Amino acid sequence: MSFEYSIRFSGAGGQGLVQIARIVAEAAAIFENKNATESISYGPEARGNTCRADIIISDGVIAYPKVKVVDFLLVLTQEACDKYISELSPDGIIVADSEINIGADSVDRKLITAPFKATSEEIFGAPVMTEIVALGFFAYMNKVIGEDAIQNAILARIPKNSEETYLKALNAGLKLAADKNTSSE
Repeated sequence: MSFEYSIRFSGAGGQGLVQIARIVAEAAAIFENKNATESISYGPEARGNTCRADIIISDGVIAYPKVKVVDFLLVLTQEACDKYISELSPDGIIVADSEINIGADSVDRKLITAPFKATSEEIFGAPVMTEIVALGFFAYMNKVIGEDAIQNAILARIPKNSEETYLKALNAGLKLAADKNTSSE
C-alpha cells in the first residue's frame, strides 16, 4: 500500500516558503525517487501577506495535486497559524516559531515550538535565513525525506558561493531539532 504525506509551510510572503517547498519537493522527487507535487498560495501583495506552500509526497500516483488535509504544518507567523491550523489532520504535527502564541485550547495535536527567527538573527544578524533554519528542523524530524536528500536539493538550487551560509542555517535547524529531542523514527 502506498503512502501519501502532505506538508504545508506557512507564514508571510517574502519569508522564503516557496523556496523551501521547492527544495523539499525536489529532494523527494530527484534524490529519493518519490512522487511530489508543490503548489503555492499568496495574496496580491508579494511580501508581508499570508503565504503558504504545500507539498504532497507519495510513493504512488498523486491523484489530486492540492492538499486537502495537512499532516505537517510549519507556521512562521501568527496570522498564518490562525488561518491554517484548522486544516491540520487529527494526527498532524504543528511546528511553530517560538514567537507564535498558540492557545492550549486551539490545538489538540502534537505541537513543537522552536526559535527559528531568533536563531537566524543570532547567527546572521537578521532573520534572513529563518526559513532555512526551519527547513533544517523539518529535515531532522520528518519521516518522509532524508536529511541528505534535503541537503543535496539545497545545494542544487541555491546561488553559487552561498553554500556555506545555507549549510550553516540548515545545520542550526538540525541542531535545534536534536536539542528538542525530536526523532525521525
